[in-house]
Amino acid sequence: MGNVIQTRHLRDALNMAHSIQGSMETGPIGQIVGEPGTGKTWAGKWLARELGAVRVCCSHGISNKALIVKLFEAFSGEGSPGSTNSLLGRLEVIAASRLLIVDEANHLRWQQLELLRYLADEAGMGLLLVGTELMNRPFTDGRTATLLAQLASRIGAKRVRFEHLTTLEDIAGYMIQPHFGKVDKATAQAFARHAKGYWRDGAELAAACKRVMQTQKIETLSAVIVEAAANWMAPARALS
Repeated sequence: MGNVIQTRHLRDALNMAHSIQGSMETGPIGQIVGEPGTGKTWAGKWLARELGAVRVCCSHGISNKALIVKLFEAFSGEGSPGSTNSLLGRLEVIAASRLLIVDEANHLRWQQLELLRYLADEAGMGLLLVGTELMNRPFTDGRTATLLAQLASRIGAKRVRFEHLTTLEDIAGYMIQPHFGKVDKATAQAFARHAKGYWRDGAELAAACKRVMQTQKIETLSAVIVEAAANWMAPARALS
């Protein structure tokens, strides 16, 4: 994943994950939330690598059986023959004292969130849910709030919000300097204007700047390069 610059959000997420790992016997659960593009998925992958955690990513409409199969294969590294109930029973054994990171958890229904809470409680599995604010809707829906009260109580204060970077200093320090070193204010302002403080957009813009610099055989990032890279990216962004 290259050099890692630990932003405040990433440091907070790492500290939270450590606290989860330190108290797995109580079924601890944490949560990372934020808008799309703020670096949540990247953080989840990095945390899984750093902490030896198991990571899965959910898709819209995923079924209960598909989720359990995905979990079993991620934990065991093997195929998943057997019924839903038999796989769940085996998961209780192999997930014990492990940390599970679930990305795109906003796609999960309340029954699936309750299944994850059950594994955390019964297997002593640490659980870190990553997703947009949509993940919180089942918590406040009157039809399911009672059923998910246990999950919400397990999360408590173990919640980190990823937000887009707002200051020029943060954008220069976290998005520009790791790739290009120190730049002048005009260059930082141009980069900030196009990246808008979003981690994903900043990473894409940095990659485009590198391609422009390589093509032009230029070694120093400038506002002109940033504008050229942004213009080169514009047609692709218009189609996305």
